[in-house]
Amino acid sequence: MTGARVPATGHIVSTQRHAGAPIGQVMYVNKVASDGWLQVKPESRTGLVPLCKYTKLAMTHFADGRTYFKVLDGHHKGQVMSLGDANAKEYLGIRAPVQSAAQIVVTYGRFEAAWHSSVRKLNIDQQMATMSIGSIQVQVTMNSDWRGLFYPLPPGSYAVLLPDAPHDKNMTQYYREGAPGMKFDQVWFPIRFGDNSRYVHVGNVSDGCVTVLDLARWNDVHEALISHRGSDGASVAQLTVKGTPERAR
Repeated sequence: MTGARVPATGHIVSTQRHAGAPIGQVMYVNKVASDGWLQVKPESRTGLVPLCKYTKLAMTHFADGRTYFKVLDGHHKGQVMSLGDANAKEYLGIRAPVQSAAQIVVTYGRFEAAWHSSVRKLNIDQQMATMSIGSIQVQVTMNSDWRGLFYPLPPGSYAVLLPDAPHDKNMTQYYREGAPGMKFDQVWFPIRFGDNSRYVHVGNVSDGCVTVLDLARWNDVHEALISHRGSDGASVAQLTVKGTPERAR
């Protein structure tokens, strides 16, 4: 491996090949932690930055036991980040997302008063629906809060965007008790509508979101969404909402 000394730091930086990936190689985040995110170190500041699965990267250089790469899509596009060499070998790979948006169809069903959440130990008024993604079909709630602030998503077509950031684990982590194998609960997918504050996410309570009630299927739903990229580079899926909610307000 050949290298050059960086004048500003005196560090020897590889300009050839390291950890199985040559400089310029396009790679992807192929493995994430159980919360659905990979924490990486920014080159230009302290702290850590979360990347979602299948984030696109380009190898830039290697120095002091770390692998550096430029982020090519998502919310941190254009920034240079790094991982320790061992973690880079484990978490980065060449498996790319499907270069087309996943297709989600949500069909409204009944309004169910006092639906019982065994996890939350509450009875919740739910506007139910069925969500289909390929061969996956799950039950979702489109709204649980009827105090006037929130309402079910109107019928129509919407883009589902790349996840923005890890959401508060206290909002969803206890759902793992109801489905011990469930992961990726801190990955929420924004829906392009209004201020983009509605999401596709796992849980039992919906503030106008598409909330997946089938906790044991969330891992499959997460992979079906995160493994796609729309042509705009910002979305993972196209959501079509059909039918009429039994309760709209």
